[in-house]
Amino acid sequence: MREHPMDRQPDADFAGPFLVAPDGPTGPAAAAAAAAAQERTIPPKPDGSAARSEVTGFHVTGRGAIVAMFGLFLFGGVVANWLNLAVLTGITYVAGCVLAPLFVGRRALLKVVIAPPAVFLVAVIVMQVMTAQGTSRHGKALSVLEGTLLTLAAVAGWLFGGTALGIIVACTRGLRASVREFSADLRGGISEEDLAVQAARLRAAQQVRQSRPG
Repeated sequence: MREHPMDRQPDADFAGPFLVAPDGPTGPAAAAAAAAAQERTIPPKPDGSAARSEVTGFHVTGRGAIVAMFGLFLFGGVVANWLNLAVLTGITYVAGCVLAPLFVGRRALLKVVIAPPAVFLVAVIVMQVMTAQGTSRHGKALSVLEGTLLTLAAVAGWLFGGTALGIIVACTRGLRASVREFSADLRGGISEEDLAVQAARLRAAQQVRQSRPG
């Protein structure tokens, strides 16, 4: 004999149109503990840089990007000196500043943003040593110094513009997160998320102590 739907007994946790609250601790202390547990269980949202790296599936290390920039700057400087075309040196610098943040991981963004001016200076000095004129050491040293200063003065605008563009590109890839991770490494590996979880735990413990009678 089949049971009529109206003869079924209501659920123990259901009374009429209202749900009965589950058993367990209530109050601000329980709410704070639940919030702290939720912060620990919710996984961090992937940022734009991680999504891009998953899409492209290719990235280089920070050191690799710096070596590539050095080769590009040196090549551009040698060709520009050979063709007597200073603008080519600036173009290669801008290209290196923009391309490097696109092909490195998020943790290396801060490194490839800071490095280009120093890498460019080293590349210019090496180029001037390769093309220095003079028979004595003193004459060659003066030639290297003069050529380096003239090259830097000729491409000063390109240096500022390329560095600014590199920072903009790095910001779209997650430069702020890279800076936070670097700061966390300086603090001993404790990230801001871990600090927030610890603060939530302390607040929950304080509320539990305050809610206890006596």
